[in-house]
Amino acid sequence: MTAAAGGAILLRVRWLAALLLVAITAPPCAHAQPARWHGQGVVVALLPAPSSLHATRPVVVLDHGPIPGLMEERMSMPFIAASADLFRGIAVGDHVAFALAETPDALLVVSLERLSP
Repeated sequence: MTAAAGGAILLRVRWLAALLLVAITAPPCAHAQPARWHGQGVVVALLPAPSSLHATRPVVVLDHGPIPGLMEERMSMPFIAASADLFRGIAVGDHVAFALAETPDALLVVSLERLSP
């Protein structure tokens, strides 16, 4: 093997190692999961991590109406948020539209948009 070939292989290995490191350490993206259900409700609480409801993820508590295809009843419940960035411009008491995605552990809020009162 020539020095040039060895250098090219080493460069590829370093590049792959860097790519793997980025993939492992990248924070979850709000768009990582496709939205499957959509609903509307009122924000009861916004809880950045850590909170009493989740140690590492932000949580939004919503008093929501029926979510077509998921639940037919009105209720108040907490949802894990994909990112605390979703809370920007949102306050307790705001009417919001939201989208949920399914993850192995929970329903994940992937979008949160303030609606006009």
